[in-house]
Amino acid sequence: MSHSVRFTEANPELANLKLSWATPVFSDEDGIGSLDSLHQAGDAFVAVGMMGSDGPTIMGSGVMVAPGMALTATHVIDEIEAAGGAPLLLTFLPDAARAWVPIGISTLSGPSAFYDDVRVSSDITLISCSLNSDALAAAPLSLAPMRVALPLLGDRLWAIGFRHQDLHEGAALISPMVSSGIVTQAFPMGRGERMPSPCFEVGMETIGGMSGGAVVNAEGEVVGIVSSSPDGGPSYMTLIWDALRLRVAGPIPALSKTESVSLLGAKAVGLARLAGDVDRNPWGEVTFNLSTEEATLFAASAAIDQMEAPDGRVLTRDERSDFIETWGSEMEDEGALAVVMALTRFSVPRMARFLEAAGVPGDLLTSVSSFSVEDFEGVEDLELMRAEERPDGKTDVEFFLRMLMIVWTLEMPAEFYAAHADAISNEFLNIEVTGGTARMEFIHRAYFRLEAVLVPDAEVFTDMIVTSSALIPSRRAR
Repeated sequence: MSHSVRFTEANPELANLKLSWATPVFSDEDGIGSLDSLHQAGDAFVAVGMMGSDGPTIMGSGVMVAPGMALTATHVIDEIEAAGGAPLLLTFLPDAARAWVPIGISTLSGPSAFYDDVRVSSDITLISCSLNSDALAAAPLSLAPMRVALPLLGDRLWAIGFRHQDLHEGAALISPMVSSGIVTQAFPMGRGERMPSPCFEVGMETIGGMSGGAVVNAEGEVVGIVSSSPDGGPSYMTLIWDALRLRVAGPIPALSKTESVSLLGAKAVGLARLAGDVDRNPWGEVTFNLSTEEATLFAASAAIDQMEAPDGRVLTRDERSDFIETWGSEMEDEGALAVVMALTRFSVPRMARFLEAAGVPGDLLTSVSSFSVEDFEGVEDLELMRAEERPDGKTDVEFFLRMLMIVWTLEMPAEFYAAHADAISNEFLNIEVTGGTARMEFIHRAYFRLEAVLVPDAEVFTDMIVTSSALIPSRRAR
């Protein structure tokens, strides 16, 4: 069956398409084969290619996981760019196709441990894209659900992708492929610089063009993408873990409330489905908790030199909950006091930088002569990120909390205030002018991260310091 698609300008109807998370069912048999049609596995599965002088060439595969948000392999994008092309994406319906053009591409990279001029990249890339064809509104937009997991040895997985066969009269001949096999090894810390991200080995064959394609479990949930395979197998798959740290431009209004959006952000508004015990803190750090079986495999699979051994015993998640139950009130009280003391010690220039980051226009702070800080409503959202019992019986803790109302009282020359009265009135509250001095308040909320040491025998926390903050946009006075 042939499919044709006409590329158009970005189609805003993407935002109005009905969504479907229906998943395909495949047989429990080893091997690789062609699907009966381009759409048999569903239109969540993506062909990634480029347009050449003779027509389109499919270079790899991908999977749509939110409206206009797809995962693929970094090396597929690199190959397209090296060939002088620009990526385009295609998804297939029974008698039609949708075309997509990237508007944002994101992956992780870092310096090589061996070469000063080389950067090492994760092989999973998050793409945001506009719909550049007819919306085909009668057909829902199929999306693939995801799961954050470490597949266990012996688990059966399936890989879905597209293989470019030929060009005929300007049309690409494409074969949809599926392969199945059993997980044989796990590499939760990566396989060196060629595959630096968490990955795993599956006893299956995958072929050219399937790179970047979805790797799914028996429930049809995407756990990774195809990265590489020697002839005849096995295949190496990159887990989706790193993709949770990526951000791209939002492809539709519901995903454009901020400058960029993550998969967790798409999940938060109901536009992506992601299973697994995953948390993201106010600093954007993503953590997730493995099952007992996954944790055992992780520990057994990671090389000894890749794992940093703690000096003491790290508390488990349940033990951290018990710790909060016992010491949470003291942590809140001492933490709030430490925050106020840290802010009070700011110099005036540092205070100005902090408040500018909180949303106050910097030009309104240039004449501030003095300030004070007050905690007005206490704290909430205390979370213990890490606790480690030391050999000496003390416990090192790292935690964060949210200050509900921080009140800054600023003083500046009355003359400066008079010259900027309208702008200052939009940002500050309770403005008073006495003699030559104007006094005003700025109120905002923020998260603060702290470290401390618990001395259990004395029932006190010592060495409490604030290490960073995550500011929450202020409620304007206007």
